[in-house]
Amino acid sequence: MNCEACNTDIKNDDNVKCVRCKKQYHTLCVNFSQDDVKDKQTSSNWLCPHCRSKQPRGDNSGTPVRPSTPTSIADITFNVTRRKIGQTRPEPPQFTGLSAETWRMEIREIIREELRDALREAVGALTSGLVANLNEMKEEMNEFKLSMNFINGEFEKLKHEFNIHRNEMSHMRKQDDTLHLELVDTKRKYEQIDYLLRANNLEIQCIPEKKSENLISIVKQLGRTVDVTLNEGDIQYCSRVAKLKPDSTRPRSILIKFNNSRLRDAVLAAVATYNKTHAQDKLNTHDLGFTSIGKSPVFVVENLSPENKNLHAAARIRAKELKYKFIWVRGGRIYMRQNETAGKIWIRNLDMLNKLT
Repeated sequence: MNCEACNTDIKNDDNVKCVRCKKQYHTLCVNFSQDDVKDKQTSSNWLCPHCRSKQPRGDNSGTPVRPSTPTSIADITFNVTRRKIGQTRPEPPQFTGLSAETWRMEIREIIREELRDALREAVGALTSGLVANLNEMKEEMNEFKLSMNFINGEFEKLKHEFNIHRNEMSHMRKQDDTLHLELVDTKRKYEQIDYLLRANNLEIQCIPEKKSENLISIVKQLGRTVDVTLNEGDIQYCSRVAKLKPDSTRPRSILIKFNNSRLRDAVLAAVATYNKTHAQDKLNTHDLGFTSIGKSPVFVVENLSPENKNLHAAARIRAKELKYKFIWVRGGRIYMRQNETAGKIWIRNLDMLNKLT
């Protein structure tokens, strides 16, 4: 319910009701004290200003006569409103001589003006706060924009450099593929050249070393043993070669270079035939004139490159593991065969050797 004076909502018990029109007013709006509210007789017979103005006038016989007092005292009002201690109340507006409708309008206008001022102050404070926040956000957005522009610039640089490096990598891959093919071809040519250079060569292994040894006489004795005639003019070069493993106890091998590969192949074939016919007493040191020491086997093989020698040694170990029965060298190549009925396998590298089962 709204107050008939200020037209605002009555939210508490601080109000008074007219006994005639039953309209309610704030006690503050009609200058009604708390003591008057507590006085049941006063509050139960209270008339609002509007109803009071319509009440007919009676005689004034009952009106008390104003006492004769000095001027200074006569101006003192005796209508004292009682209030609680510590309670303050703003001075109510004077509406003497105005109609109820007029002073209600005046009160409404005053309240509206106060509300306008309060709203104006609140909106002004809110607006200033929003403007400050918007300005701060604008500065942060500008800084963020500058940072993003910088990051975008750096990203474009990195992207450009990445494209350059990617093109270089692509070009290097093509070059690598080309170089790999060239390397494979070069390696194949090198192996062919190395084989041709070693085509006339032969190695005699496990011959005991002496200080004053005559290697040519040892080679000739080998020819007589296997029934191949070898003259000194058939030999271009004869010498001992360095060990692949310096800590090995085996004596250094004797390298022989013949005038042609046919003679080299004839000696290899004759040694193989001799070992077959003397299966229980194969070529040994006694056959080559070293009778003062015990018999030890002598091996006559092709002169292989260091890589092929290592591959041949690995193939022999692998053959024992897999129980392959045959392993041999022919024309600089290494072959293996599991048994008499199996086909021969050309061992090109270690990867191929490891794949054998």
